[in-house]
Formats: sequence, structure tokens, C-alpha cells
Amino acid sequence: MENEAIIATLVDYKKRLENILARYSHSSNGLYMAQDDMRPYRQIVNELIDFLLDCLGDNRYSIEIADQFNRGFRNYIGAPSYRSVENIIATLDALITRLTRNPEILDRKKASEQTIRKENVFIIHGSDEAKWREFKDIVKNQFRLNPIVLMDKPDAGCKTVTEKFELYAQQCAYAIAVFTPDDEVTSSDVPYLQARPNVIYELGWFCGKLGRSSVMLLLREGTSLFSDFGGILQKRFSKNVAEKTDEIKRDLIAAGIMDDV
Repeated sequence: MENEAIIATLVDYKKRLENILARYSHSSNGLYMAQDDMRPYRQIVNELIDFLLDCLGDNRYSIEIADQFNRGFRNYIGAPSYRSVENIIATLDALITRLTRNPEILDRKKASEQTIRKENVFIIHGSDEAKWREFKDIVKNQFRLNPIVLMDKPDAGCKTVTEKFELYAQQCAYAIAVFTPDDEVTSSDVPYLQARPNVIYELGWFCGKLGRSSVMLLLREGTSLFSDFGGILQKRFSKNVAEKTDEIKRDLIAAGIMDDV
């Protein structure tokens, strides 16, 4: 959908909400939504949130609209308050103004979708540089795929590491995490070794974004693993990731990331 059409659709949603707001009835006890508008109102808000997610991906406007919608019912009559509908319209109006002034926001979302390629494989790693660089070379030179390693990429205007991670992660169709025993942790007086926190976070992010079938875990022996990651495809290696090259290749072919050549 073209940017102009997206903005026009948002303007239409705004007008429909304004019409509902205009039909509120006044009484000595307050303002009430017309009974015939209750069901259309719910449908409009649900459609609007889905539309924003489709156009913008994760965004604060959808969150604000959903929050105002839910708050609107928290009153003694259990019906949408006038103020909540008014606030949703204000949020929508602010978004329309922003997109009109900065259409590149929509362009960036489209560009991000277009850059997703099956050959883009995100490599999640910890502090064992030798292991992840070894694996990066395998992915690039033996598998003929495009390894995405965050520290090798430019900041691209990102202000935080999280922003940079999400920018490049969204371009990948598959993620492989190299778990190495980087941190010593003690629980109930029992010490054990686990991967760095950023590795655990990034693996969880990809599980939620791509699903467990598009994530692989390479675990060096001696590294503890959270039970939450039990359903992820795992490969355990002793000293070098290269020990599992053939197995990794077979699974990437099965996942449709590599061609069987």
C-alpha cells in the first residue's frame, strides 16, 4: 500500500471515531456512547491496531490506543468513556501528522521488509571471539550464506545497542546462537557457567520473532542451558564449532535456508 493510501485510511478511521464521539448522549449522570455504536467501536479499534501493526510493525501508537481503549471501560457503567475515545482520536491525529511530515517512517518499514533474505543468518555470540569468528567463516565460505554479526556492522544512526540489534535482526530469516561458558553464576551455593546475558536475550528475541523452527543453538560443552530453550534445535560441540559442520548444513537445508547442492 502506498504511503498516501495508508494516511488516507488512518484519516478515515479518525473520522469514524469522531462520528461515534459526536453521537454520545448527554445526561445529568454524564456522557454515554450510543448503544448502536458499541460493537462498531470495538471493531474499529481492533482493525486500527492491526492496521498500524501491519504498516509500522511494533509501535507506540498501537500500544497507546489499546491502553486508552481498555482504560475506557474501567468505570462503573462498563462502557467506553468519552475521554478514552477522545484520547484515541488525539493519538491517531498525532500519528497522521507525523506520517504526513515524515513519510520516510513508512519507507523504512518497507525497506526493512524488502531486505529480509533467506541467506541472511544472524550469528548470536558471547565473548569467545575465536568461536564465533570460526563459525562466521563457515557460514560465509562453506555454506555460501550471509552471516550477520552485530559488532561487525555500522551503527546506522542507532542510538542504543538494542536499536542496532533490532535493525539488523529484522533482516534475517534464521538465527544461530553460539553458547559458550562466558559467565560464572552461583545458585544455591552451586557455581555453574552460562552464556552472556545478551546472548540469552537475543536468542529469546529470535524465538519470539521467527519461531523456534528458525533458530539453532550451538552449545559448547560445559555451558549450562535454561530449560526454556529446551525446544530449540541444539548442537553440542567439544572444542570447535567445525565439529558439527555437516549436521548444521543438513538442518539449514531442511529449513529451506540453504539449497541442497
